[in-house]
Amino acid sequence: ASKEERTMAAWRAQGAFRNLMRARAAAFKGDVEMLVQSRIAVREEFLKNAGEKDEVKLKEMFLGAEEAEDMLKHQIVQGVRQGDGEYSLNVEKRHTSMDPNTAPGNR
Repeated sequence: ASKEERTMAAWRAQGAFRNLMRARAAAFKGDVEMLVQSRIAVREEFLKNAGEKDEVKLKEMFLGAEEAEDMLKHQIVQGVRQGDGEYSLNVEKRHTSMDPNTAPGNR
């Protein structure tokens, strides 16, 4: 890959990282433990793959990051324990408004 292609991949990776950080912040808002653990997991995954140069693998990783972001935004619903076995769910508009035709992999 050329220097320009590597630079573009680095920019795309930075954008994917920021998007995942924002999505996990929204998904786990108020849950300190999940915020900390999800930050660590995202960071470790990106650092583990920081030196990847194979275009096919990079494409797969970027798609995986988009899918993870989508899952965090639309499929994770926070629940707060109310009593013995009862939970209150925090369902927001973002959980019910996704167009399946715009999901990652369908673009």
